[in-house]
Amino acid sequence: MIVFPCQCRHRFFYTFFGCFRFTISPRVRMMGVLRKLLTKGVSMKLIKLFVIAAVMCASPAYAAPKAKAKAADDKAPVAAVVNGKKVYIKELQELKDAVPQLQQISLDALYEQLQSSMIDATLLSQAAEKEKIKNDPQYKKLAAEMEEQLARRLYLDKKIKEMRTKDKMQKIYAQYLKDNPPQEEVKASHILVKTEREAADIIKQLNAGADFAEIANKKSIDPSGNGGDLGFFSRETMVPEFAEAAFSMKEGELSQKPVKTQFGYHVIKVEKRRIAEPPAFEEVETQLSERFNVDASDEVMKNLRSKAKIVRYDINGKPLDK
Repeated sequence: MIVFPCQCRHRFFYTFFGCFRFTISPRVRMMGVLRKLLTKGVSMKLIKLFVIAAVMCASPAYAAPKAKAKAADDKAPVAAVVNGKKVYIKELQELKDAVPQLQQISLDALYEQLQSSMIDATLLSQAAEKEKIKNDPQYKKLAAEMEEQLARRLYLDKKIKEMRTKDKMQKIYAQYLKDNPPQEEVKASHILVKTEREAADIIKQLNAGADFAEIANKKSIDPSGNGGDLGFFSRETMVPEFAEAAFSMKEGELSQKPVKTQFGYHVIKVEKRRIAEPPAFEEVETQLSERFNVDASDEVMKNLRSKAKIVRYDINGKPLDK
């Protein structure tokens, strides 16, 4: 059975040329209102694309054995039956968990999309089998290419795993802490409104003794609620105008002028300031592993090249290596 490697299921994806790498920015915490406003009307489309990619990229080796195992269990919850073939709820969960971009979203929120996409994928598989697509020369050619890609990827994975040690990971962690010194953080609350006049009026009320959380819950257009509490955040996690205002204020200070951003007008109250604690190894382990994988793959390729006899030619067919 052929496994089709798919980029959507791997944050670190190896290709014909050895390995394709990309940098994943560190996760940053954005206040609820900004996140929701930025993603409204867009996020569901992106999520749908991730779902489709997850289902369509799932390999036969990944899905089939698990499906057979579940088929033996009559009590396993079924998501759908497509022309007699059962699609199990656990399969939807496994597909969701295989995609980093979907891991933080609950199965309930993605259930209908995963279910629909899995039904489509099953129908396509059944239709392809009915038309004997696997006998098509083009299929055989692509399958052979995919087998080679899989062999390369698994070889590289194996070598990287052999090279990984606790000491090496701790050295990468130490370098990470050196490259990312603790940043100053501010704990603040805000009230977001549509107009400057509204914000100025709220500042007057607060200066007169009104309760910040109470006004935030009543008048703020930030749907996250919580009395406007944003928790601790670093400068780079907020839009520039908001960050500039918040980090220029002292503990207990209230902004005396509305702060304008692309989202509206903010009234800000700074509660505390601190230097953030460095992240524990476990918090950044995924990021550290990606860095190790990149360095290790380079070492593997360097070793293979050093032992190989390679003759390169230019575009005109003339030898480059003498």
